[in-house]
Amino acid sequence: MALTFLSVPPFSPLPISLSSHPLSLKSHFPQFKPFPFLSLPFRTLRNPAAIAPDGKFYPTPADDDPPEAAEDSMHGVSKFQQIKRQAARARKLQEEQFKKDQSIFLNAIADVEDAPDNIGSVTSDDSGDDLFGEIDKAIALKRKEFVKQGLLKPNPKKVMGIPAEIAEGIEELEPEEVVDLEEISELQGLTVIPEDLDEEKPEKFENEVSDDLRNRELDNLSSFGIDFDSFGKTKARIVEPKFRMTLAELLDESKVVPLSVYGNLEVEITGIQHDSRVVEAGDLFVCCVGRKTDGHLYLSEADKRGAVAVVASKEVDIEETLGCKALVIVEDTNSVLPALAAAFYRYPSTNMSVIGITGTDGKTTTAYLIKSMYEAMGLRTGMLSTVAYYVHGDNKLESPNTLPDVVLVQKLMAKMVHNGTEAVVMDASSHGLALGGCSELDFDIAVFTNLRREHLDFHGLEEDYRDTKTKLFSRMVDPERHRKIVNIDDPEAAFFIAQGNPDVPVVTFAMENKNADIHSLKFELSLFETQVLVNTPQGILEISSGLLGRHNIYNILAAVAVGIAVGAPLEDIVRGIEEVDAVPGRCELIDEEQAFGVVVDHAHTPGALSRLLDFLRELGPKRIITVIGCAGESDRGKRPMMTKIATDKSDVTMLTADNPKNEDPLDILDDMLAGVGWTMQDYLKHGENDYYPPLPNGHRLFLHDIRRVAVRAAVAMGEEGDMVVVAGKGHETYQIEGDKKEFFDDREECREALQYVDELHQAGIDTSYLKVTDTQEC
Repeated sequence: MALTFLSVPPFSPLPISLSSHPLSLKSHFPQFKPFPFLSLPFRTLRNPAAIAPDGKFYPTPADDDPPEAAEDSMHGVSKFQQIKRQAARARKLQEEQFKKDQSIFLNAIADVEDAPDNIGSVTSDDSGDDLFGEIDKAIALKRKEFVKQGLLKPNPKKVMGIPAEIAEGIEELEPEEVVDLEEISELQGLTVIPEDLDEEKPEKFENEVSDDLRNRELDNLSSFGIDFDSFGKTKARIVEPKFRMTLAELLDESKVVPLSVYGNLEVEITGIQHDSRVVEAGDLFVCCVGRKTDGHLYLSEADKRGAVAVVASKEVDIEETLGCKALVIVEDTNSVLPALAAAFYRYPSTNMSVIGITGTDGKTTTAYLIKSMYEAMGLRTGMLSTVAYYVHGDNKLESPNTLPDVVLVQKLMAKMVHNGTEAVVMDASSHGLALGGCSELDFDIAVFTNLRREHLDFHGLEEDYRDTKTKLFSRMVDPERHRKIVNIDDPEAAFFIAQGNPDVPVVTFAMENKNADIHSLKFELSLFETQVLVNTPQGILEISSGLLGRHNIYNILAAVAVGIAVGAPLEDIVRGIEEVDAVPGRCELIDEEQAFGVVVDHAHTPGALSRLLDFLRELGPKRIITVIGCAGESDRGKRPMMTKIATDKSDVTMLTADNPKNEDPLDILDDMLAGVGWTMQDYLKHGENDYYPPLPNGHRLFLHDIRRVAVRAAVAMGEEGDMVVVAGKGHETYQIEGDKKEFFDDREECREALQYVDELHQAGIDTSYLKVTDTQEC
């Protein structure tokens, strides 16, 4: 939808002043300046750490040593030396590339004739145009080098198709003979056309020949797997950077002071791992202590896989190992791992603008919106979320449907920097913040979406969960560079704003609170799009988005607030947001041309489920049929709450399993039934009579511990005008039962169920209240 600018009266509570440029932002906050990252060069890497005072591996400098010279911006290297080093690196890269593609180069010039010994005396008249003549000379000389090296066979120059050494013994041809040879050469390859063909047939014959040649060319191209739909579209080549560093350099750079060191500190490290299953040759293995296991128990496995050094918090014996050459003992391996990873990968977050998003709901969708908006501004933008990892643009990496750990996040960011990424949007989860996974990341912008009850099995108390989320905001300390983006409709907004430096500018957004800097003036919801008018200090934006629901308006407002905070042009803000049509597993419509709606969503908390069902009810469906489950070995307190919300806001509720892990699915369902005052015994008693009575509010409740059966039963119940909601997994493509992790995708199950239901309807079978037991054979 077209971008609309409307004049806005000055905000009385938040007076602003605009600069001469209509799109520039001059904040109403003290010291609020346009975001420097849009105009200033990237920050340089951090200075190397000082040598640790631990005399066991680096002695303390003597007191009588001369003072150190003041650090200069050139780091002791002149401009000419820098250029010389850059040229040497470029030559080295060129040589490595040549070795890699040597076979291609050799095949390309295999048929080129050898250069004459006196090639330097050949004039431009002998080689035609000056430019192409010089290129031919260069190719011939290069081929001559390959022949000397034995990489190619000699190919002496030919005269009229005869090798030069043979032609030397032949007498010079007469002029008439030369003409005859030229005529023969011109006639070679031509097709004789019969004289009895009329004038139209030669033209037809030529067309047939040309069509045949064209078809053969297309067949040849197709044999190479060329996609003609994408022909002409280029995709950036993602390069994998290589890092190496001695163990001594790593300890120095990371400022890690060990308790003791054994072995050779000059051993070269080519990677860092804390999972023994993914260790490769040359890696440093860090023995971290987890909630369920201890990395010290897997030292032998890491050694077999090629680990050359170990960081541990316990005394271990490396003399019996195969390749470990050094052991570093520290007080806490978990606390030093982020520093070691950041130092090894050269602190990549300092070379990009990093936007961190924290909160319970909306983080992934907001990340997609911000990424698209930054790219609309012409910036290469990466993303790290539970759904996908992107280097920049459409360059997607394989991801395990979870956030990267402390080592992987540094490695991915280093890959982004190496490939020219200028900004990265990251989901700052409570787990990552609690475990220190984000402690060595240099964030520029902190975004708070909302706070709901979640992950109490990990954090314990709601206050601990909230305090963990605020760690991101506590690092906003530089008013010139940092920004806080806060949803002030949330009750905890003031607590997040108070974190860090109070002088850091805050940009607020809201739907209900009209005092927010960014707030919605009007919105319209439908099954196909969301339209919203957004008020900003720069003017009113009219946005039409393919993201459905009231909850996505908050995500849109958060992205707009980030755009205003960095001084983005309003056109880019709107264009970037409108380009995001859908986010995987976030209110994702499953369309198989059925007469009712099917939505797959990641909502797995009471708040998220409640808002999702409220949004769907606003669309006016005849019935809402909801499939919901609760994960095993997690917050048991929310299980009855999820059932209560689902049965109150859905006409039919189907309880089922969702990653039960090592917990009995029936025990999980028993906890969930408490939300309606039932027990598993009550439900089974109804099943004996093959009748499940309605709930007091008239709604129906069914359950099945096999998720595939539950999903198909719910889809089978769908009739024209209904809305089937499969909640909990969203984008996830697995089901964890016991120690097994098997493929399972709610979206694929819904598509298969829709095909099955279509067959039932064609057979005239009424499936509006199809019993769960009737679907077990499908």
